[in-house]
Amino acid sequence: MKHRCVALALALAACAAQAQNIPPQIAERIQEIGPVLEPKMIAEMFELYSPLMPKAPEGVMVREDLSYGPDERNKLDVFAPATRPAQPMPVVVFVHGGGYVGGGKSRPGLPFYQNVGYYFARNGMVGVNMTYRLAPKDPWPAGGEDVAAAMRWVKANAGGYGGDPKRIMLYGQSAGATHVAQYVFDRSLQPAKGADGLRGAILQSGVYDPAGAPPGPNVEAYFGADRASWPGKSLFRKLELRGVEIFLIDAEYDPEAFKHQTERLRDELCKLRARGCPRHMELAGHNHLSEILHLNTSDNLMGARIVDFVRRLH
Repeated sequence: MKHRCVALALALAACAAQAQNIPPQIAERIQEIGPVLEPKMIAEMFELYSPLMPKAPEGVMVREDLSYGPDERNKLDVFAPATRPAQPMPVVVFVHGGGYVGGGKSRPGLPFYQNVGYYFARNGMVGVNMTYRLAPKDPWPAGGEDVAAAMRWVKANAGGYGGDPKRIMLYGQSAGATHVAQYVFDRSLQPAKGADGLRGAILQSGVYDPAGAPPGPNVEAYFGADRASWPGKSLFRKLELRGVEIFLIDAEYDPEAFKHQTERLRDELCKLRARGCPRHMELAGHNHLSEILHLNTSDNLMGARIVDFVRRLH
């Protein structure tokens, strides 16, 4: 009986993945790997998804390595439709992951994370991919400070690319979600009276309390080795909405710590919101890497919901 139940569970998971249009061989491999996050798995996900990425689409203008601050990592790329519509477009600023100690807005020889910027440009928006300073050289709160600096740049320059400086969205994945959430919920990083043009934030599989992060030296490198300081760095002590809409995303095969952080943030925001809970989506059949690497492929369920979220914000 036990074996029959396991077989049924695997079959149901496979059906959910297929419903989301994950290629069957990738869906099977993600299921085999399970909720694991380690270098070998990361490299394999890049290898599996790279061939699925279309070539750079025609009609998209790209400007790379624009400086938004003084550090050598304070760089961003802009993706925008080459032909501008009559009305200014929403702007989506993407902040990549990397465990606080690595990662970048693009990877040599790989189509990531240009896939994110291209996706938004293809959907009539201005996409901005930013990178930021890394630990241990630049520990907490450097990531949130860099998001703040990038927001100032985008507010001042979005119009030059056809973007609407009054309709800016932040989108962070993994460590990037930590940095986005820090900016969104920590008023000390924001200009007065919501003058940054921020309308919404997409937080995907992030850490919002260092005490609940997956254990590892990278967490101490960013948040500090003195764990007694961690409670003061928890965003659960700083939750304020200031009218910014939140969309929470995690993956079926995320490590449990990320799922728990998303659930807790959703529950805490539900308590604060008079008009109901924030949007929340769990990606069936995906893991911590595939949840972002698949964007701009034929697997468009998540992308379509993000586009809908952005377009509804005014």
